[in-house]
Amino acid sequence: MRWFGGALAPYGKAPRPVGADALWQKPDAWTVGTTVRHAESEGGRRLAVFGPCGATNPELERLARSTDLREFDAAASTWSGSCALALDDGVGSFTLWADPAGSCPLYVAEADGALVWASSSLALASLLGSRPDTAWLAAHLAHPTACVPGRSAWTGVAQIPPGHRWTAPRDGSPFSVPYWRPCSSTWSEAVERLRLDLSDGVLIRASGREVSSDLSGGLDSSTLAAYAAQCGPVLGVTFHPKDRESGGDVDHARKVARAFPSIRHRLMALGREHLPFTDLDALVLTDEPAPSAVTIAQLCHEFALLAEEGASVHLTGDGGDTLFMPPPVHLADLVRSGRLVRLARDAQAWGRLYRSSPWPAVTAAWNAPDRLAGRALPQPWLTRQATALAESVISPETGVDGLGYADRHLLTEARYVGRTAATENQLAAAYGIEMHNPYTDTRVLEAVMSGPASDRWSARRYKPLLTDAVVDLLPGEVVRRGSKGLFAVDHHHGLRAHQANVLELADGYLADLGLVRPAVLRSLLRRAVLGVDVPWGLLEPLLGTELWLRISDTATERVRWEDRP
Repeated sequence: MRWFGGALAPYGKAPRPVGADALWQKPDAWTVGTTVRHAESEGGRRLAVFGPCGATNPELERLARSTDLREFDAAASTWSGSCALALDDGVGSFTLWADPAGSCPLYVAEADGALVWASSSLALASLLGSRPDTAWLAAHLAHPTACVPGRSAWTGVAQIPPGHRWTAPRDGSPFSVPYWRPCSSTWSEAVERLRLDLSDGVLIRASGREVSSDLSGGLDSSTLAAYAAQCGPVLGVTFHPKDRESGGDVDHARKVARAFPSIRHRLMALGREHLPFTDLDALVLTDEPAPSAVTIAQLCHEFALLAEEGASVHLTGDGGDTLFMPPPVHLADLVRSGRLVRLARDAQAWGRLYRSSPWPAVTAAWNAPDRLAGRALPQPWLTRQATALAESVISPETGVDGLGYADRHLLTEARYVGRTAATENQLAAAYGIEMHNPYTDTRVLEAVMSGPASDRWSARRYKPLLTDAVVDLLPGEVVRRGSKGLFAVDHHHGLRAHQANVLELADGYLADLGLVRPAVLRSLLRRAVLGVDVPWGLLEPLLGTELWLRISDTATERVRWEDRP
């Protein structure tokens, strides 16, 4: 069987070649934004691990000699970081391990009778000449976090499900099986695990590197900046409006910077030129629509600042809200376990928090748990065709048997954040920045899921698990902070400043595909221009998808494949 393979494909204004079968030869010559490590043993066995990984070289060498797949299964979720494994057994079989958190996605396809794999769906799409997959797009718009097995954003390219081992045997058809499931622990054990796994995740990325970190003043980014500061000098970046350099987020960020002398604090002033929907033509093509598509002007400004400051590695807090601020979906588990007193108490706390009756939460816990997760919101801008097409390809996650509703919800959401964070990393790579998201690491996700789901949610404490883990790390004012800044107003201002361009997006590729009702979408956007609150969490992916489609025909220009002997 002939194999082609590759790690993260390069992106940007000056594409570089990706070699067929090059992973096993000279990865450092062509990979961008990722680390690829090799180990070989007798009999032609070859192991590759790509992505930030805490394994030592002797550990990799020992694993390459093993013939027990269970040892590989354990290793794929034991090491710190976010990594995927590839094994050539030397006798014709090939195996891939997709990381359980989904932040190092793997893709497979067939090209000219050969099986092809890569950590970039765009790379494979360029090889096959693929077009965007309409069914996947419909699912992405209708249920962004849902599982769409056997597909990706590109036709003919399939993502290996996170936490699955995919094998192409010497004789027979490829198949995949789940190899990972989370374990349980007490609250104190979960807190200690989270503390150690976050620290290790930052350590393997920051040691010996020129590091920068988001420092918003919130708990997530402050934690990463503090752990990075324990490894050496770090540049902490804080955004603020041009006319306001104090108060709120900025003051909390300054407290963290003062607590760690190795943090060099840099304020980044934002003006009208950085508003959402500005410079949308600066977007580069990624594996799938990137969450930051409509805020690309601010992102590019940040990348330029980091490059100017000499940073090579940048840490972000993406994923922190998903892990530590879950919606009250655990109420459904309380119903199923018969814990009705706790159900009543938590529903009342939820009602007080949102100044509403607790009964809708109780009713949803019994009859419609998706409402607790905010998944039942109407989307009148989608066509019936889009909804029907999405439902035809969406399937439940595999490998989650026995998990409660809250754990299944968290796992699905975390995997979505991990996969889309990979596209953000591709945007950064286009500007020469290696971006990392420690909150999307497998061991961090495991640590969170090991704690009791009913204790992870709280209407009285802000991010209780993370707060307990960093209580001795950060200044008390930051740990006790119960909220963070919101930026929805920037979206309204940006939309108002670029109204014509954004309204034009409503009648584009998605409308031509029959997925969007342009008139309904334009009406909603005009309301947003007037300052009316709209569901940005649903609209941003839609607008980002339209922008992505408009540059999707450049796939073959972004990545070029070459045969190598």
